[in-house]
Amino acid sequence: MKHTLSYIPDYPRPQLVRDGWTNLNGEWDFAFDRDGAGERRGYCRGFAPQCKITVPFAYETPASGIGDPALCENVWYMKKLALSPERGKRLLLHIEGCDYATRVWLNGKDCGAAEGCCHRLTFELTAAATAGDNVLVIGVKDSYSKAQPRGKQRWQSDDHGCWYLDATGIYKTVWLETVNAAYIDGVRITPSVTSRSVAFEATAVGARDGAVLFVAVGYGGKRVAAAEGVIADGACRLTLEIPERDLRLWNVGAAELYDAELALTDGNATDAVKSYFGMREIKIDGGRVLLNGKPLYQKLVLDQGYWRNSGLTAESGDALDADIALMTEMGFNGCRKHEKVEDERFMYYADARGYLVWCEMPSLFELTDKSKAAFRAEWAAVVRQMYNHPCIVCWVCFNESWGIEAVKTDKSVQDFVNAVYRDVKSYDGTRPVITNDGWEHTLSDILTIHHYTQDGGVLHDAFDSVEKCVAEQYAAHDRGAYADGYGYHGQPIIISEFGGTAFVRDAVGASWGYGDGVKDDDEYAARLAALVRAIDSVPFISGYCYTQLSDVYHEVNGLTDFDRTPKLAPSRIRAIIDGKE
Repeated sequence: MKHTLSYIPDYPRPQLVRDGWTNLNGEWDFAFDRDGAGERRGYCRGFAPQCKITVPFAYETPASGIGDPALCENVWYMKKLALSPERGKRLLLHIEGCDYATRVWLNGKDCGAAEGCCHRLTFELTAAATAGDNVLVIGVKDSYSKAQPRGKQRWQSDDHGCWYLDATGIYKTVWLETVNAAYIDGVRITPSVTSRSVAFEATAVGARDGAVLFVAVGYGGKRVAAAEGVIADGACRLTLEIPERDLRLWNVGAAELYDAELALTDGNATDAVKSYFGMREIKIDGGRVLLNGKPLYQKLVLDQGYWRNSGLTAESGDALDADIALMTEMGFNGCRKHEKVEDERFMYYADARGYLVWCEMPSLFELTDKSKAAFRAEWAAVVRQMYNHPCIVCWVCFNESWGIEAVKTDKSVQDFVNAVYRDVKSYDGTRPVITNDGWEHTLSDILTIHHYTQDGGVLHDAFDSVEKCVAEQYAAHDRGAYADGYGYHGQPIIISEFGGTAFVRDAVGASWGYGDGVKDDDEYAARLAALVRAIDSVPFISGYCYTQLSDVYHEVNGLTDFDRTPKLAPSRIRAIIDGKE
């Protein structure tokens, strides 16, 4: 794997990198606030810790040092910081992921609040910071509410079905960043292979109109293009042409990445950031997904991003990269990140390895006016945050009608789902969007199908014609392709969940997988091969997503166990995926 020039190990925001940051992961003081009276008791100014916690792991996980799975709806974090505020500089606190309602105080001064579990939260600490010792306090409220985006987090005290340990509070990296009074706070990078160009849309905080933005693009240490423009109304757009001799396309397993440098000069101060991008285009044409104008057959694996010791949080960046490397070794060319918005470092490693990713919003399970608005706002924030990553080739809004159970017949639910679809398309017209992965689609750029038969012949016969794929009810299934009033218009067809085969030797107690468990490696390989061939042999199907990467708690249907030990030799799985066994 070849890293970009901007790469810094464990840097949490790989698409906008600058010097002047401090990782706050590690030991923090912690308190459970079971009666919710912490703020009234003055916890925001500091509190007597009940215990220590290792951030960024949720307190429910062993990796946190606490490992208490019982729900506490109010929790508090505290850390003492030695700060040296600089004149003309701002101090920002970033939390990459915190579930669900977060409020921050520095030295007892309120520095803001935010809701959400999937996107980066940023708070400005400048006005509250003092030279010397400072007390940073973070209060978090969470619950078992089904109106919050939950994904695979359970909403009761025990795991059930395919829902597992929940994550309360901080579960991704917390870090400080020092920036100028005028600074670049975001950049949207849109490549066009067709026009051999790349557009940069930068936004700036505190910059006066007329401030200068300079952008340079390089490959392999050589500058290939540069341009400058001026800030107006806090933004600047520049389009750079890539010379034909320097054009290199990002592709599956061939991660050609360009380096980018941006500099904002306002008065005597210059803010410099580094980024990167891949020249690639995703289009849909004639029932096929095209990558750079060529048909893309997607061999994906369902990846839920859970770890035994640390829940939804990878124990390290290396663990994130190791999952990609292992699945690539097994023959898969990408993953569907299921019911989770993964740590952005994962997206970096996928970018750098040429690994495809479907980015999916965690489901909510109860529709109210408030939950609809919150869902739309957070999903839009996720799309904006992840937009620049070339690895992301699809956005998935909902899964299997979870939280939108009446979508088949209820027009008001259909209208909500379509509004979410249009939200994404209005910001990102470069990627396909799937509304309801699995069945009962409304507006959708791809028709996706879930089917968990363990018989390859049954799977093949159920979907060996377009008519069967778009049926009102699938064979050996209780669902069908489209919601009432919607139909097929030539979209690509992908079997986006299948398999899920259980190993009997692992299936004890409440453990489960799909179908009758296999007895040995050869039976597992034979079943996997039959299911993969059933899909591969249908010429109009554009790919598949096998369930799943690893066992997850009581689910024993992974290609590996929960600790990522393969159940079959990776070379044997690759032979099956490649059609050689």
